[in-house]
Amino acid sequence: MKYMITGAEPRRESDRLDAEELNQRVRHHQQALDELLRARVRDGKTGLIFVSVGLGPDRETITVKNRGNKRLQIDGPFPETRELVGGFDIIDFDSYEDAIDFAKYERRAHESLVSEVRPIREFWWISQTFGQAAAKLFMLKSVEDERAVLSLPESERTQIMRHHQGVGAEYVASRGMLDQEPGLWVGGRLEVSSKAKTIRWNNGGRQVTDGPFAETREVSGGFNMIASASIDEALTWAEKLAARDGDAIEVRPVDGCWWIYHE
Repeated sequence: MKYMITGAEPRRESDRLDAEELNQRVRHHQQALDELLRARVRDGKTGLIFVSVGLGPDRETITVKNRGNKRLQIDGPFPETRELVGGFDIIDFDSYEDAIDFAKYERRAHESLVSEVRPIREFWWISQTFGQAAAKLFMLKSVEDERAVLSLPESERTQIMRHHQGVGAEYVASRGMLDQEPGLWVGGRLEVSSKAKTIRWNNGGRQVTDGPFAETREVSGGFNMIASASIDEALTWAEKLAARDGDAIEVRPVDGCWWIYHE
């Protein structure tokens, strides 16, 4: 099963660190992924998905909100939390325990790092390589009032999922092969936040607790990562995703992306 392992740090912490400390944290993360990959190859595992994404600073983030069927653009992430997501990994594991063990090991880099491990219910990956070198990547994170969504009839929740799939299909259709438009649409729908596990440093060791790392009414229900020419274009796709009154889509630049697929 695929799991999303999200890394969060105190807001603005990265702005206070020098380049060497930041690079050391990235190298530690890369080393953990390299060791896991080598172990998987030695074991002969197939169907392997590795995705590792680093996000840009929160000051470059714009949130699109649907309020009364009007699309509002607000600077900054949503909701405001003490800790800010800096990136995430998507990895196949045989069990939830294996995912948590990896997160515990990988998160030894520094005590301020908080990890959230959450199962992925649905995952899409659509890519067109034409023009990608000139494109920019953006993360479009769906933020929702989970209790309100879960109170909806199953048919309406299915309709929401199909709408997001339809926007993805529209994006793909807009990237004609002869036009050589950059194309990348990665979509994931997460399991409910009650199934999340959070790992943080406490009393000299790593402690695992139930639930997401931030206790807020709105939680991440899913995400899309897309290639587009500019943040303005990314915002147009965010507006399409924010179809219902109350929807919020956080748009944030991707600072780097690394992926492996082994069949």
